Amino acid sequence: MRNLFTSFGHNRVGSLGSAVRIHQDDPVHDNPAVKRLAKVMRRQPVQQRGAATVTAILDACASLLNEHDYDDITTARIVERAGVPIGSFYQYFPDKRSVVHALALRGMQDYLGKVENVFSAGNLSDDWREAVGQVIGIYLGMLVEAPGFGRVRFSDLHDGHSLDSSIDQYELMAERLAELFLTRYPVRGDAPVALAFRMVAQTADALFKLAERVAPDERPQVLRTANGVILRMLSGVFDPT
Repeated sequence: MRNLFTSFGHNRVGSLGSAVRIHQDDPVHDNPAVKRLAKVMRRQPVQQRGAATVTAILDACASLLNEHDYDDITTARIVERAGVPIGSFYQYFPDKRSVVHALALRGMQDYLGKVENVFSAGNLSDDWREAVGQVIGIYLGMLVEAPGFGRVRFSDLHDGHSLDSSIDQYELMAERLAELFLTRYPVRGDAPVALAFRMVAQTADALFKLAERVAPDERPQVLRTANGVILRMLSGVFDPT
């Protein structure tokens, strides 16, 4: 993780991200992220043109989140940046909040896709601790390179509306990471697996968010602390009691 301490301090760069993954061949019930998106959006695109419109809206929102606070972003700004009619916006999204939710889920799906590639490509360490470091490295890399990724957490959206926990991106991350790690590493401890990974997802993201806000020379300490906390939480799952 040492090489990430410096890169994490740089401004985010890169394109507006990968193409939207909302319209997929997989049935909704087979894809947790798509199932969650179905709860966020008014409707999902079924043709390439509609998918391109949704992609433009999400990419515009990601770009605006890098420049403005959530409260300063409006639907008018989003459609202007996206270059789409306001009617097209409301065809797929009821409000800006739903766009941010969809963007967060898309980013989390992209992140989990990268993690899944590491697991399936056989590039994973035999030591679960080192594997955790690899997974953290992917997350930190996306914070640097992917506009909008991690910029707004669901817990930041204080606009008077409660959020259905079933579309929480942290729950999605915790569920999938638990599945991946359990297929590779045996459970030797007695800690509740689902709860341990949920605590890891929430705690790690909070510390990574703090690392963005502290002085550059303080970030390594925050990241080292995050790494230590994550390992301690998961040791109750993967280390003998």
